[in-house]
Amino acid sequence: MKAWPNVALGELLRRSDESAVIDPAAEYHEVTIKLWGKGVISRGKVSGGDVVSVRRVVRANQLILSKIDARNGAIGLVPSELDGAIVSNDFPSFEFSDPSQCDAAFMGWLVRSSPF
Repeated sequence: MKAWPNVALGELLRRSDESAVIDPAAEYHEVTIKLWGKGVISRGKVSGGDVVSVRRVVRANQLILSKIDARNGAIGLVPSELDGAIVSNDFPSFEFSDPSQCDAAFMGWLVRSSPF
């Protein structure tokens, strides 16, 4: 069996900085990330009129983490039901540079593993 090559995460991922254009009349899911690899979930919906700070948009299958709790396993993939949700700058998200180089589902499994 051929060994897998060692590749830096920076070669597989690129930072996503899609700014959210907030409509005061619309509702948006906000994202939170559970600790210890337990998943990326909706924090709930918020009215656009109640959003007072800059937000970014996240897309399905992006890798997302919590700056504050990454050391406690708050990292995962954005599920399809949260495509288009909004996050603050405390939740950086990353797109796969070349999906043929690394399967998103594999990365989702890897970031939940103990060695990671």
